[in-house]
Amino acid sequence: MKSLNLSLIIAAILLTSACSGLRTTDQTYMAHAENFNFLFLQIPGGDSQERAMALVPENATIDSFISTPDDTTSFLGILNRIIGIDYTTINGRIQVPERAPNAISGEKIPTGRYSL
Repeated sequence: MKSLNLSLIIAAILLTSACSGLRTTDQTYMAHAENFNFLFLQIPGGDSQERAMALVPENATIDSFISTPDDTTSFLGILNRIIGIDYTTINGRIQVPERAPNAISGEKIPTGRYSL
């Protein structure tokens, strides 16, 4: 029974820690991606930076880019790859296209019948 409870806890941690998503408003966005790391195995796999960048909307600028160390060249990177969670968060603004200028620009619209 204890092994079943432990398996359920481990499965819950794996499923909740490994996701990616995008949240937007009219002019801003926030994209994120996470991986659960255990003995250099990344779940769900792939680079969290690439997954987060794939979610960035078109016509968007990046204001901030936050990512945990995920390499084998630093102590924190190795420790995080043995057991840990790596994440990437990208925040920015969505460029809203300007509206086309009014062709008539305030003049009264002509009404009536026309014949050729």
